[in-house]
Amino acid sequence: MKFTGSTSLSREQLRADFDQARSLGQVRLGEHCVYFQKFSGTYALLYGRIFRAWVRQEEVRANLCCGRANFDQFYLMVQEEGGAVCRGQVLSKETGRACLDRIRAENPGTLIAPPDRL
Repeated sequence: MKFTGSTSLSREQLRADFDQARSLGQVRLGEHCVYFQKFSGTYALLYGRIFRAWVRQEEVRANLCCGRANFDQFYLMVQEEGGAVCRGQVLSKETGRACLDRIRAENPGTLIAPPDRL
């Protein structure tokens, strides 16, 4: 598996942490890192490097053969210290909140709010 991101962990440590990590959709919460799974690989972000985190809800409107359907998708949004933002789909709003709780527990200094609210 290809890991990207700037961490101080070795490839073996990342692999072990990823293997035991809790899967919450396209996001996995490990002991040391949050993992964002993409087609091109997995982005690893240490909890200590997270500056801000929030859950984003997006409404999806789909045209189906039997009519129109509306449903919501939820994303964990994480901003790194350098300003880059990572986005990973989670299974539900509750799952996203569980991610925020874990991030806050691992890094109490993390802001838990979207940029436009602080």
